[in-house]
This record gives sequence, C-alpha cells and structure tokens, in this order.
Amino acid sequence: MGGRCAHRAFLATSPVTVSPVLAVTLRYALIPVVFTIVGATAGVYWPAVARLRSHVLHLAAGVVFSVVAVELLPEIQRRALVWDVIWGFGAGVAAMLLVDKLLDRIRGEDEGDVPGPKASSEPARLPFSLVAAVAIDFLLDGLLLGVGFAAGARIGILLALAEAAEQLSVGLALAGELRAARIPAKRILLIVTALGSLVFVTAVAGATVLSRLPAGAMEIVLSFGAAALLYLVTAELLREAHEERESASATALFFVGFLAFLVVGMTLG
Repeated sequence: MGGRCAHRAFLATSPVTVSPVLAVTLRYALIPVVFTIVGATAGVYWPAVARLRSHVLHLAAGVVFSVVAVELLPEIQRRALVWDVIWGFGAGVAAMLLVDKLLDRIRGEDEGDVPGPKASSEPARLPFSLVAAVAIDFLLDGLLLGVGFAAGARIGILLALAEAAEQLSVGLALAGELRAARIPAKRILLIVTALGSLVFVTAVAGATVLSRLPAGAMEIVLSFGAAALLYLVTAELLREAHEERESASATALFFVGFLAFLVVGMTLG
C-alpha cells in the first residue's frame, strides 16, 4: 500500500514535460489538416466551388514560394555550409523526381477507369490508386512540415499556413474525384480526414526526430526541404493550376500570396 501511495505521489508531483519543438508542432500542424477537411467539405456539398481551384493553387504556390525565399533560403545562407547545402539540395531534387515518378505510375493504374457517369445499378468503387497516391503526397507534405518546425517555430508556423492553402486545393480535388466515383458524402469526409491526419502524424514525428540532429545534418535537411518545396511549386501547384483556364485574377493571386507572407514574415521579425 505504501509503495502504491508513493507511486501516486510521484505521478502527481512529476508533470509530463514536452519539448518546445513538439509543443509548437502539436499546436500548428493541425492547420493543414483542418483546411484539407474544409476543402473536401466544400467539394462535396458545394461542387461549384471547385471552379475556384485554379485560384487556390496560384495562391498556394505564391505562399509556399514566399516561405522558401523569405524564411528558408536566408536561414540556409546564414549557416554558410556550402557542401552540405549542395548535397541536401541535390538529394531533395532527386527524391522529388523519384516520388513524382512513383505517383505517376500509381495514378496510371486508374487511367483505364476514368470517373464519369455510371449506371445507378453499378456499385461505387473506391479508387485505391488515387487514395494511395494522395496518401504518399500527404506523408511527404508532413515530412516537409516537420523540417520547418525542426528549423524553428517561426519557419514551422509559416510553413503550416502555406501548406494549409495547398491542402485546401487538394481537399477540393480529392472530393471531386471521389464524388465522380459515386462515393457517399460521409465516406468521402472520413477518407479525407484519415488521409489528412497523415500530415499531422508525419509532421510531429519528423519534427521530433529532426530537431535532435547535429548542426551539420540540419543544413542538409533544410536544403532538402527548400528543394522539395520549390519542386512542389513549379512542378505540381503551378502545373495543375495551368491545366485549367488561365485568368488574370488567378495569376494575381500568386503575387498576393507571396506578398502576404513576405509582410507576415517582416512583421513577425
């Protein structure tokens, strides 16, 4: 009895300590998840909103590009370890090219089954290749977010807000694809929520592990993250945005997003 009481007393007087990096990550890594669900909800219940996806993609591209240019690159230059930057940047480009090739192969499995009008008697079938591709994409986004938080709370928070704009467009697109496959609305939201949570889990795990790396390794990680984010802007966000009809307002949103986060970065500084 005495031992049990002593154990309870120890628990009562020994608060669980959470590292500052983990505390900030837990708080802000949920933002992209929430925006993914918001995008999916809009795509399910207000399909007309999907017409604005090009605008959202341009905005997201400008925001992500701003975070890289204003936050990540100055931090990398400040550390001034040239060879670490070269290795990390090269590894980031190579990794994104490999991931992009893998995703193209996965998505290609569904090319023969393009969603479209189906007979009412035909049962709904979940496009597993699409879900798998999105899951891999979200895992990578979460890892990049973890890199940001490992580099510092300021970079992590701004990157979380930047990824929120991207995830909003992903939620819209994913909801549209699943609606075309005749998946029920509630099931779509469950699927998107489960996929969105991958960003949170990977960000927390990534930030926890990467924040413990020695200084030399951190330069490589930051350079890797910068290359991956630049690839995200040029080869994914803007490419997808240009697949739809271009408009001056959509293009202007790229610069609005860039300027907004430039001003936010200056204000927080």
